[in-house]
Amino acid sequence: MTQQNRLFQLATSVNKRLLGIETFLMALITIALVAAIFIEVVCRYFLFISAAWAEELTRYLFIWLTYIGSAYAIYDGSHTEIDVLKQVILKSKSPRRDTALKVLELLAIISTFIFLLVFGKIFFDYMMRIWATTQTSPTMHIPMGLVYLPVFIGIVLCALHEIYLFMQCTIKRDGDGASEPVAQ
Repeated sequence: MTQQNRLFQLATSVNKRLLGIETFLMALITIALVAAIFIEVVCRYFLFISAAWAEELTRYLFIWLTYIGSAYAIYDGSHTEIDVLKQVILKSKSPRRDTALKVLELLAIISTFIFLLVFGKIFFDYMMRIWATTQTSPTMHIPMGLVYLPVFIGIVLCALHEIYLFMQCTIKRDGDGASEPVAQ
């Protein structure tokens, strides 16, 4: 087994674990969201009081769910995409159609990864300024750095999935399951 194969198997293992953690967290957050909304409804419509903390918690849990779900969707290919070039390539009769599709996929992965790096750096700098303040959320008094943390975690998870997708795209599988680099 080559070093590249071992590296890819390690990346596959890490990616599967990340997906498992993301799935577990999304399920846990969804349950907490339903519970918080249920408490808010009961308090508002049956007890005639407002549980402001439940509304604030729901908002913050939804932010966590969105960014963890975004990372999961990156790997799953569930994000909205503009596929005009892909459709043009698919309709062409060119013998190099498969190669063009592979190049287009690699360009999409690389450009998304670059965007994540740039956005991650900008957001990290912003988040560090937020952490430096003593600002807390209005009702629950949670440090605002924790409110912004899921955005950065989501960016990191997305970038890790993009690295794995790049590795997956550049390694060709043969019939017996072994892998080799894709010829350029």
